[in-house]
Amino acid sequence: MSNSLIKSSLNIYVAGYGCCKQEIIASAGPVYDISRFGISFVSFPESADVLVFQGFYNGKGLKKVINIYNQMISPKWVIALGKCTLENLSYEGSGNNLLYEFKKRLKVDVYVPGCPPRPEAFIYSLLRLMEKP
Repeated sequence: MSNSLIKSSLNIYVAGYGCCKQEIIASAGPVYDISRFGISFVSFPESADVLVFQGFYNGKGLKKVINIYNQMISPKWVIALGKCTLENLSYEGSGNNLLYEFKKRLKVDVYVPGCPPRPEAFIYSLLRLMEKP
């Protein structure tokens, strides 16, 4: 089975805290309607193909996201989304490089910058992910 056939549809699990989640959820509304591309949101990691890592974290939250990723069934992909995630902002303000810790354990497939990224940028990242060999 080819990768393009495997990725003809995606189930997304969104993890994190922050304003990015509102823009992500807006992509499922009637204006953007990501379901027309075969993309849907799921409530359980076991049903997800894509983990969207967004918002700000502390060490405990990072462990929770890694646990969520481990519950996902392969093949699986990761999108790091938003300024807080890409610039390593955290609850603790301790200067810990949480994205670095995350990337040591998991491979990030797509980065989406912005504060918050627009729904168009999120949708574009998903479509590019679906095209990856």
